[in-house]
Amino acid sequence: MKEKLDLKTLSIKPRKTEKDLTIFYREGTTDEKVIPEVLKTNVYQSKKNDFYIESNDRWLDLGGNIGTFLLLCLAHQVEFIISFEPEPENFSILKKNVLENFPKGKKYFRLEKKAIGLKEGSFPLYLCKGDYNKYRHSMLPRKGRKSIQVKVDPIAEIIQKYKIDCIKMDIEGAEIEILEKIPLKVLKPIKKLVFEYSFDFDKSIPRFLKIIEKLRKHFKVVSYSKVKDNELEYNYFPPCVNVFCKKK
Repeated sequence: MKEKLDLKTLSIKPRKTEKDLTIFYREGTTDEKVIPEVLKTNVYQSKKNDFYIESNDRWLDLGGNIGTFLLLCLAHQVEFIISFEPEPENFSILKKNVLENFPKGKKYFRLEKKAIGLKEGSFPLYLCKGDYNKYRHSMLPRKGRKSIQVKVDPIAEIIQKYKIDCIKMDIEGAEIEILEKIPLKVLKPIKKLVFEYSFDFDKSIPRFLKIIEKLRKHFKVVSYSKVKDNELEYNYFPPCVNVFCKKK
């Protein structure tokens, strides 16, 4: 990790908030994509599904990256958010971004330089190659990638400990096993779930649909687009879809 990051800054105001945010980012990297995607395009909110960040929410942010979703939640004055980001450089920028914008808001957020999983432990995080991609590090093995060891907390304990009722999950393939194996009773307090499903780790549409079927046992609304239920493999670009789940 660099001793001192070469960061640029910009000012941005998320939609439906009065808060101007100062964002630190790395020029010429995926940081430049994720900022407008989260703070302007609202990829984790959905007008169609009436899925929004609200002031009484308690969010678990999985895949914090440089903190854009964290900042968006705090700009919407959520009750609480805990953000997990295991990659050290990303975490450093995430921390810098939140303390710059909400220096007196520490009771509303918690930052963890860890990953999340089904069980506690230390596991490899496979890092993206090159200097451009900063948001596709993965807990799943990727050919030719170097890895670092990161600490992992169990999702069930975090939900219970922090009274979480909303989850955003963008963790590059690790969502598949978590969603397959997490008991529905663990999701009982969760009223909103939004996740990016990564088909580049497994193209199987039947596997995806089995997860969807499971989630529909808990959530009244489970909405997604682009996936053709009569196909066996997802071979479209980008190789991912966002899924929005609401209890009511």
